[in-house]
Amino acid sequence: MQHGGDIYRNKVKMDHSVNLNPLGIPAEVLSAVRSSLDRAGVYPDLLQGAVREEIAASVGGSSTSVLAGSGASELLMGAVRVIMPKKALLFEPCFSGYQHTLTSVGCEICHHILTEENGFRLTAEDLEAVTPDLDLILLSDPVNPTGQSLEDTFIEELLEKAEKNHISVILDESFLMMSDKAGQGHSDHGYERVQRYEELWVLRSMTKLLAMPGIRMGYVISGKENIRRLTGQLPEWNLSIPAEAGIRAGLKLLQDEAYIGHMLSLIREEREYLSQGLGALGFTVYDSQTSFLLFRGPEDLYERLLARGILIRDCSDFRGLGKGYYRIAVKKHEENVALLRALGRMMEE
Repeated sequence: MQHGGDIYRNKVKMDHSVNLNPLGIPAEVLSAVRSSLDRAGVYPDLLQGAVREEIAASVGGSSTSVLAGSGASELLMGAVRVIMPKKALLFEPCFSGYQHTLTSVGCEICHHILTEENGFRLTAEDLEAVTPDLDLILLSDPVNPTGQSLEDTFIEELLEKAEKNHISVILDESFLMMSDKAGQGHSDHGYERVQRYEELWVLRSMTKLLAMPGIRMGYVISGKENIRRLTGQLPEWNLSIPAEAGIRAGLKLLQDEAYIGHMLSLIREEREYLSQGLGALGFTVYDSQTSFLLFRGPEDLYERLLARGILIRDCSDFRGLGKGYYRIAVKKHEENVALLRALGRMMEE
């Protein structure tokens, strides 16, 4: 299973392969994590009392319907082990971690391939792939690797069809707060939806928003009984004290409208800058509403850039894509300028 960010086996000067908040680690969050080390000599709260209360307040729900974890990936694995699906649906291309998780429980996977002609967009027509023999549908909003947000009408139609057929749904919103939806008055539907759809699980990553992939942070929203069962599929003390501190500080940051507005504005402006720059170089760029871009270029582009110490995400392992597809993170302007200049020099050779 491949991911971005493999700086351990490559000589990397510029890493555009991982999709993190381009503003970097917020100073107040880093301070909270550092201060939490003073409590390294005690066990974390086994029941996550304080952090669950704060997550619940953030999403407008109950602490019995949320749970924190060491990143969204841990909670995804736990939720799948609660559901134990025999047959699951993936809309491809999608995050490779989904297949990894489903395979770990021996689940049969139905791959519904989205078309390039339609820009890899999910539409009402794709709901035909939802059949009564499924146990689980796993998808993300925005979609990784395309960066496209799902229409709320599509999500509601999918949830209604899934409910009628008693199909669980895991909706991964790891990039939601770095997407255009977050800046368009988009209300937090997570808790409200899990109240209406009993078998819905909503995953959130704090790791990406806080640009701290080295400290795994995330949480899940679902029904009270689902959360109770989930705790039985996770290690005791699954949330470290530094991770708890990071989540709590991150939740406070989400209330800072000026900070969130600045982040979303930067992502939007730099995404457009990169999109235009890549297009001018002759690459095919696909629409995105979040902090990364999918594009198509020469099949040897990954290797040629890596030889220059520049790491991007080779998307040839994504089902429905192939050689020549790449994903890059939207970063600060000077970093994006450096990437486009390197690409320009390379294309001239």
